[in-house]
Amino acid sequence: MVFPINQIDVGKIKLVWRGTYSNSFSYTPDDLVQYNDGSTISSYICIANTTGNVPSTSGSVNTTYWNLVSKGSSSVADGSVNGQIQYKSSSGFGATTGFAYDTTNNRLGIGTASPNSTLQVVGVSSLSTLYSPSATFQNLVVSGISTLGITTVTDSFKVSNVLEKVSIISGTANGTSNLDVKTANVFLFTSNSTSTWTHNIRGNGSTTLNSMLDVGQHVIVTVISTQNSGSYYTNSITIDGSSTTIYWKFNSTPSSGSTSGYDTYTWDIYKTASNTFIVLASP
Repeated sequence: MVFPINQIDVGKIKLVWRGTYSNSFSYTPDDLVQYNDGSTISSYICIANTTGNVPSTSGSVNTTYWNLVSKGSSSVADGSVNGQIQYKSSSGFGATTGFAYDTTNNRLGIGTASPNSTLQVVGVSSLSTLYSPSATFQNLVVSGISTLGITTVTDSFKVSNVLEKVSIISGTANGTSNLDVKTANVFLFTSNSTSTWTHNIRGNGSTTLNSMLDVGQHVIVTVISTQNSGSYYTNSITIDGSSTTIYWKFNSTPSSGSTSGYDTYTWDIYKTASNTFIVLASP
């Protein structure tokens, strides 16, 4: 283009917003565009005439024709269900049904998409405090947390107002073979026993008690049986399907049951080695 002798080309006197980048548009210097390069949605300024040269690819700016003006947030996200929490995953974000927030009830779920308490953790949980000699506070305060699975607390754990779950079973003590401690530690049978019985104590159908306990740990299991005949009772258990020696309080092994009301049996199980237990029992 030829300009009159008294006319000077000063170019654009302001930046020109061109909207979302288009491969078919001819851009000139000082054009501004928005572009999604597969990594981020950002804005760019043209520095040389160009058509069909994208401003950026996967976070790498095409500096021959463009400069980055402002970098936006990631354009890569994940999660198909409302409430799934986003977390960093490679160049974008990821999500899973096992990490979710219930906005209606203000509940956080880890290992579950439908938490039933303020914080519900399904699976193996570990709680510990960071210790240093110079730390002012070294206490772990836990409130409003529900866990399903193994919870390990390192250091002392002071608890007040413990509410323990009771599994209420509509049936007889002799009518149930397995006691799953991942469900509860106290089992109440509401129907009168009709025979003597031996319960098998385990984690659940896919988890052994042996795998749940470390050496030096123990678990207490209580059985409450509704009774109307002294002929029906228990004096033995198995653990993960294997028989074990029972040490009864005062060496008093039960040989009969109550004729009415309830009989209570408490099994205090200590793991001393792999698949090795000491069982102290009270009738």
